[in-house]
Amino acid sequence: MVEILFVSLGAILGANTRFKIYKKLEKLTISKDFLILIINTFASFCFGLFIPLLERFSSLIDSYQIILFFSIGFLGSLSTFSSFVYDLFDLCLRLKFVRALKLFIISSSLGIIAFALGFLLGNQ
Repeated sequence: MVEILFVSLGAILGANTRFKIYKKLEKLTISKDFLILIINTFASFCFGLFIPLLERFSSLIDSYQIILFFSIGFLGSLSTFSSFVYDLFDLCLRLKFVRALKLFIISSSLGIIAFALGFLLGNQ
C-alpha cells in the first residue's frame, strides 16, 4: 500500500507540473504537437539525469521508494505516452501520414537523445 502512495503522490505532482508547463507554453502560440514534444523531451532528459544520480546516492537513501515516486509517478505523469499516441492516431485519421511519421521519428529521436544527454551529464 505504501508503494501505491509513493507512485500516486509522484503522479499528482507530475500531472500538475505538466499542466502548468503546458499552460505557460501555450501562451507562446506553439502548436499542440510541439508542446507535447517539448514536455516529453524534458521528461526524458530528467529521467536520464535521474538514473546515474540515483546510483550515486543509493547508499544514502532508500532508492526503491525514490524510484517509485520520481521515475514512475512524477516523470511518468510529466511525460505522457497517451497524448503522443493520440496525436499520432489523430493525424492518421486525418490521412496526414507523412506528418504522423515525422512526429513519431522526431519525438522518438529527441526522447532518446535527451535521455542520453541527461544520463551523460548525470555520470560526470
